[in-house]
Amino acid sequence: MDNADLEKLSISPGKLTPKFHHNTTEYAVTLGSDVGQIKVDPLTSDSGASYSISGSGGGKTVPLREGEVTPVKIEVTAEDGSTIKNYFIHVTRLSASDASLSELKLSVGLLSPNFASNITNYSAFVPFSCSSVEVTPAVADKKTAVKVNGTESKEPTALKYGDTVVEVEVTSPDVSNKKTYVVVISRLRLPRPITFSDERQQLRFQCPVCLGILYRPKSIKGSDPKHVFCKRCIDELTRTSKVDPLDGSPLADVWRMDEFELDKELSSQQVFCVYKHWGCNAEVELCDLGSHLQKCDFRPVEVEKSGELVPAKDLEEKSKEASKGCPDCNRPVRSSELEEHKTYMCTSKHSNTGVKHKSEIRAWEKKLQMETRNAGHYDGEISPLRYLEKAAEWFATAIKLSPKKADLHFQLGQVLEEEHYVQDVYGIKPQYQITNELLLLFKKSSDDDDEMDFNMKSKESSKEDDIQAICEMRGAGRNAPLALQLKAIDEEYHYLLDQGQSDRADYVQKLYAWKSKQATQNKTAQLASNEEESLGKAYLKYLDALVNGADNHLYNLHVGRMLLLQSKPEEAVSRLQVAVGLKPTSLEARFYLGLALSQQKDGPGKRKDEAVKYLSEGIEHLLNQMTLDANDPGKENERWQQINLSSNNLARPDNIQWLQGCGLLSNVCKQMTKPPSGVMSRVNVLHGAAMLASHVLSNLVARGDTYHQAEWVLYETHFALLQMKLDNAKAVGNQKSGEISSFCENLSALLNCSVIPPGKQILELKEKTCQQAVLLQSCNSRALYRLGDAQLSLYDNDYPTSANAKQTLKDAELSYRASIELEGSSSVGGEAPVKITEQRWFKEQEAKKEAEKKTAAAGGTPQKTASSQAGKAASPAGRGGNQAGRGSSTPTRGKPAVGGRGSSPSTRGGTAAAKAPAGGTRGKTSPTKPASTAVRGATTGGRGAATGGRGAARGGSTLTTNKPSAHKSGTCSPTKPLALSKQSSQTKPVAQSPTTPSTPVKPATTNPTTEQKPSGPPNKPSYNARLGLARVLMRKGSDSISEAHKFYEEVISMAPSVHDAYIELADSLIKSDPMKAVDTYSKYPFKEPLTFDDAYIYGEMVRLLMKNQKYDDPRLGPSMISLGKVMGLTVLEKYVETLDKTFKYSKLLKQVYAGVHSKSVDDPDLQQFFKFKCWV
Repeated sequence: MDNADLEKLSISPGKLTPKFHHNTTEYAVTLGSDVGQIKVDPLTSDSGASYSISGSGGGKTVPLREGEVTPVKIEVTAEDGSTIKNYFIHVTRLSASDASLSELKLSVGLLSPNFASNITNYSAFVPFSCSSVEVTPAVADKKTAVKVNGTESKEPTALKYGDTVVEVEVTSPDVSNKKTYVVVISRLRLPRPITFSDERQQLRFQCPVCLGILYRPKSIKGSDPKHVFCKRCIDELTRTSKVDPLDGSPLADVWRMDEFELDKELSSQQVFCVYKHWGCNAEVELCDLGSHLQKCDFRPVEVEKSGELVPAKDLEEKSKEASKGCPDCNRPVRSSELEEHKTYMCTSKHSNTGVKHKSEIRAWEKKLQMETRNAGHYDGEISPLRYLEKAAEWFATAIKLSPKKADLHFQLGQVLEEEHYVQDVYGIKPQYQITNELLLLFKKSSDDDDEMDFNMKSKESSKEDDIQAICEMRGAGRNAPLALQLKAIDEEYHYLLDQGQSDRADYVQKLYAWKSKQATQNKTAQLASNEEESLGKAYLKYLDALVNGADNHLYNLHVGRMLLLQSKPEEAVSRLQVAVGLKPTSLEARFYLGLALSQQKDGPGKRKDEAVKYLSEGIEHLLNQMTLDANDPGKENERWQQINLSSNNLARPDNIQWLQGCGLLSNVCKQMTKPPSGVMSRVNVLHGAAMLASHVLSNLVARGDTYHQAEWVLYETHFALLQMKLDNAKAVGNQKSGEISSFCENLSALLNCSVIPPGKQILELKEKTCQQAVLLQSCNSRALYRLGDAQLSLYDNDYPTSANAKQTLKDAELSYRASIELEGSSSVGGEAPVKITEQRWFKEQEAKKEAEKKTAAAGGTPQKTASSQAGKAASPAGRGGNQAGRGSSTPTRGKPAVGGRGSSPSTRGGTAAAKAPAGGTRGKTSPTKPASTAVRGATTGGRGAATGGRGAARGGSTLTTNKPSAHKSGTCSPTKPLALSKQSSQTKPVAQSPTTPSTPVKPATTNPTTEQKPSGPPNKPSYNARLGLARVLMRKGSDSISEAHKFYEEVISMAPSVHDAYIELADSLIKSDPMKAVDTYSKYPFKEPLTFDDAYIYGEMVRLLMKNQKYDDPRLGPSMISLGKVMGLTVLEKYVETLDKTFKYSKLLKQVYAGVHSKSVDDPDLQQFFKFKCWV
């Protein structure tokens, strides 16, 4: 009686989705464009029930409207007449003009984003061994025509080496519309260096950054000659600096161009098998290399019992006698290494495996134990770092209960080490550090508070904070060059002694000793040696584990590698030998032993072959694992994946020690006439190191010390390859080849993009590279101004009053002037300008050449060239040289950098150094560099080499917490970009410049000692040399300032969108004529959308107008609005309060608030707010 269910429901034509069930009431069906009606045939379960079909006119046929969804309702009424149940069919009749796909599938890989008919662009990653993919489109209407890459054939699409574009063209049934779906299929990159059969093609298709074959190549629009990079390389270099990495010109809004044709040409090139060093001599097309490697008989595979890598064809034979038991210790050892094992590592012969260390509960461990009662009750958002802290608390408590259990000490060490990497690699800060930064942000300074409570200071902040506070009191400024920091600490020490405060003097002396280590150690080495840091605590726990478990190879391995982090290779060798002796098949222990042998002061010595074998095996293992990952379709290519603790997975690309092993392997192989089988050539090892370093840089989240070390490995590798090219060219008498010149110029450009904190080693490497570029292209104006940049950076990192600094500044001025003089003349060949030959370094080069000639004539051994001396700066143990201490990173505004804008607050806007007797009255300044006006933005082709921009990233989020108007705490980031069009920097002739050059451009005077003739394209006029020269003149001060102003005006004329010129020129005018500084700022051609650099200029305009009470200036309101739009209303609060107190500027304030919110002053919501503020 009350049954209103249907027993059956069918339609014609089509099929219901989902399949009919009497309890399912919603269905859908899609029909072709030629179907004008649909027949619905229901059958009730109860013969006494009735039904009606909407739109059928009492029948079963429902007409359909083209291109629309027609809802069909079947209303079923039970026999009782009151029970009603409705079934719905949503019928979609396709439009004859519809050109959409209903589905799109790939035989391999997944589309991103997921398919939807209204989305036309997709991407997909496939394994590198995949040579073809079948693309299967589906349409709802059978009359819809579909073509894949212009053909209706269902043949698989052949894949190129990098990106393959697949176009699916869909034509509507009535042929009135077409739609094209584009799928970019990318093969995962093979993480190995590839060698072309034709060396000339190798150079043509080589990325200037990673030195690997161009992978998914992208070019920069408008670059001439065309600048082409791997996609991930250029993405990383432009992540925070929107400039061309090779010439420094700003990038347009749409600047990245796809190079699919280049990728197609690249894929057809003949290359050698990457396992050539294992014996494979096959040559294949690059696009077929992946499938060849899958079945190559020479691919390295691991022997299960011994862990040895052997060619696949020899696996069975090698497995038979893979290892033998040592007759003394009974441990399995590779048959070929039995003698080495007995000599150095057999634990029965070398029984002293212990270590002189006392396991004890330290103060920081007791603190962890006391905090365990709070574990699990943490309030607030729980970060990964907090989980590690909680784990450390539990392990510390377990150690308290079982202090002799070695495994607990070891696991606590692993957790503490992971804390370091979570902070360094991912940029996650501990809660206490965030709290301290907030306190410092809101802390008010007091001029009367001259006394420092060192006890309280050490509790609230790190040693580095104490040092920076001393530097500020002594006039050096925060994050000053290391030399100036040490000088300031020394002055403080002597002052405290004179005042009879011996306790505080002792503390300052410890600070001096701690800071001075930075002259010879990198930051990681300091942290690993410091018990107050997570890395240093981890080392102590590994030692505790070793004391309680000396026979465990893992404990010896981790103590050994921590000693390597501390730059103690001699001590590490003995510990790692024990680790290998306890487990001869341990790949990690063997690699680290090879690393320690090679890092010794005198190198591996007679154990050279052993070191090569260990290092090569470790690198091959890493490359093998990465190769497997690149062939795994389940791996997400664009995402960094780490699922284990770092200490449990040592063979990974972001382990910098593994990258350093590549450089050490190359150095050791240099002493060998021919590398053994299975060991890559020196060139391939270095290319592999550059590829790995670039891979790490593009995957790291935070730019911490790991990032800086990977960057240093990249530059070190480039320089080593440059040295090899120079040596080879010298041997054949072609020392000025275009290839070497281009390679050297690219390296000098990359060094300008560096975010490594300025230090002695990185600056010297940059200077030597630029010097070599000038020697190769003496008349290239770009090489000359880059040399000036490097010299100016060195000056900023030295004592400004020293003789060496003065000479360096003089050389920088000569380099910039020579660059300007050579504009318009040929850039290739010719004589070195006199302004270059007069420089100290050039004279030293000439003297060394003469000495070499005399030595060669006398039959002696030639001396090393000056360029080879730069190799000393490329030691992996001393990465980065003089680094900033704890917490240092790329400087941002609000966190002053060396020579940055505002780095010397006491002389802001001035031109001369502050003067005060050394060690004099407490709190007075010591002699410092010229004022921040001149110092800001030191070089880097206008970006600032030792300094940089107003933020780590143009438009980056690092600036959001700092007011752009807070000039005294601003800085210049090493990666600071410039807002300048390519046309203005490259194609604009000097003659068309509205401003006449302040110094007449004279023909370059040359040194008549060689017979080279100038040739090649002319040097283009550039603002970079003028900007650098203006900075030099500002540093010189006094009579040079007026000339510097003229050069700033020239820069503004040539490159109107360069922020630096306006800001530095205005800075120099602030003290003498602040309104003229505002006039300078107001000339900047602002464009939407506004950037953080624009906000800085607006902030300075507002600050100066408010400070000088120019409240009626028509520029004040628009500047406040623009500043508020970028930085938020918070930065305007104090200005609003000042204006509000005058009771005269209510109209202005209303306009400002309305403008910031992009609303009308008459907006009802704002009117309520204005009434509340009494502005209405």
